[in-house]
Amino acid sequence: MAIFAVLNQKGGVGKTTTAVTIASALARQDYATLLVDLDSQGNVADSLDLETGDDLRRLLSPDLRLPLAQVVTPSGRPNLDVIRADKTTAVLKQILAGVDLREYVLADALARNDYDAIVFDCAPSVDLFHIAALVAADFIVIPTRLDKLAVNGVRDALQTLASLRRISRCQLAGIVPTFYERTTAESHLQLTHLAQTFGQRVLPPIPQDTRCREAARVGKTLWEYDPATRALSGYENGNGKHLGGYNQVVERIKELL
Repeated sequence: MAIFAVLNQKGGVGKTTTAVTIASALARQDYATLLVDLDSQGNVADSLDLETGDDLRRLLSPDLRLPLAQVVTPSGRPNLDVIRADKTTAVLKQILAGVDLREYVLADALARNDYDAIVFDCAPSVDLFHIAALVAADFIVIPTRLDKLAVNGVRDALQTLASLRRISRCQLAGIVPTFYERTTAESHLQLTHLAQTFGQRVLPPIPQDTRCREAARVGKTLWEYDPATRALSGYENGNGKHLGGYNQVVERIKELL
């Protein structure tokens, strides 16, 4: 079993799309998967056509602390369960701020489970759940737009991870370049810069694709909405091969299970 934290300290980089796509892909390939929403906006539930809910509060609140099996919500898809978040998540953070060893709340809650993979969708801010996710996770996946500010967010995330070395075993699984436009000079420049800086830790880029927004709007995964879409399959290079896309990212993730 492996736990993946999908995280970037800058918003608007495709974190929820990446988390939902990775989790749903693993579930479709018969891995028992749990997708955990750590953001009070509750975007994971919206992306899967579920009602938002207080699953996270019921799992972690000191006055409840229900067992994991009692708080998970079935996604309606085989092998994929969800821990939903909603506005109570913000209150939960305030409550947990006064708890000893609060950095370990997620690790403790998920210590015994029957899942093959757990995927965290983290909020962009560095908060209690951000730190707790890095303590609980085995690997961090960092989506980033290909612009200077978002790439700076990659460095910030890695610096936060480095600062937790005494209490976290989490390692970098990869950096996922999102919203890639191969005909745009800025996208190409930033992708080259990423590759030069982080080498093989940069995963295949995800093409800019309006299908991502459309799928989330109707509460479907990309696999359900359009399995042939560019965000999944990448670009065809002219030799019948496809480059980039979440299909290739998922294959890299599976190597870590």
